[in-house]
Amino acid sequence: MKVFRINSRHLQERVNWLNKPEIYSFLNMQYPIDIEQTQKWYEKITKDSSRIDFVFSQDNDVVAMTGLTSLDLQNQLVEFYIFVNPEFQGRGFGKKATVFSLNWAFTNYNINKIYLYTNDFNTKANDLYIKLGFELEGKLRQHKFKDGKNIDRCIYGLLRNDWEKMPYSTTNIQLEI
Repeated sequence: MKVFRINSRHLQERVNWLNKPEIYSFLNMQYPIDIEQTQKWYEKITKDSSRIDFVFSQDNDVVAMTGLTSLDLQNQLVEFYIFVNPEFQGRGFGKKATVFSLNWAFTNYNINKIYLYTNDFNTKANDLYIKLGFELEGKLRQHKFKDGKNIDRCIYGLLRNDWEKMPYSTTNIQLEI
């Protein structure tokens, strides 16, 4: 699997994925997503030193996108997100992309903790995060309004010393340019 920083050629694919129910049903964004707002988002993030966004490809197909956002060096924190191409879900690409991103964060930033938010009903993602060493730190009850109802949000955290004990932990990471 190859890893790249996101660039403008990935934006239409990102829009296509975000508008698919297999993706947007688990995210908390305003839909539909369009290319114009995604281009504005991209222009904004290219100037933002508190984040990095990755694209993962396998055999010339983009299979996943992740990001490390809200980098807070003072408090040694960074937030993580991921979504997987609906055509490639269930094939292990989400796990591989997550492991790469976690290793990248702990190797390249002086951070102690990676955190993320999920919807409570996103059991596949929640199970993966726990398998990778994240701990459920809390549940935000009825925290978002989605599809006509209030939903619970989960917050997970992974500490550096816990990640370093995991078999996935490595400093041998490579990023394509």
